[in-house]
Amino acid sequence: MRKIALSVLALMVAAAAFVAFAAELPETITIDDCADKKAPVEFTHEAHFAYSDCVTCHHTSEGLTLETAATMEVPSCASCHNEPENAETPKCSEMSLKKNHYHISCVGCHKEAVAENAESKAPTKCVDCHPAPAKG
Repeated sequence: MRKIALSVLALMVAAAAFVAFAAELPETITIDDCADKKAPVEFTHEAHFAYSDCVTCHHTSEGLTLETAATMEVPSCASCHNEPENAETPKCSEMSLKKNHYHISCVGCHKEAVAENAESKAPTKCVDCHPAPAKG
C-alpha cells in the first residue's frame, strides 16, 4: 500500500511541475520579424506540442523538450534567419515557398498534415497565416 501511495504522490508532483512549467511557455507566438511584406503570423504554441517535438521547430536547440525548456536559452528564429551568416541558411525576407524558412518548415509541415488527414485544419494558404488587415 505504501508503494502505491508513494507512486501516486510522485505522479502528482510530476503533474504539478508540468502544469507550473507549461504556464511559463508562451501561449501564443507572433512571428513579426519579417512582417514588412505580409501581416505577422500568430499561432497557438501549445497546439503544436501534439504534432512534433520541440526540436522540429527549434532546430538549433538540441535537447529541447517541454521538461528542459525552463533551463535552456531558446533563440528566436529571427536571431539566425533575419540576417543569416551562411548563404545556405534560409532568409525570412524571401517570399518563396522554397527560400523562406517559415514557408519551408511551417507550410511544409502543414501540407504533410493535410496529406495525411484531409480533415486537418493546418493552414496551407497565404491568407490562412497572414490575415488581410481589417478595413477601417
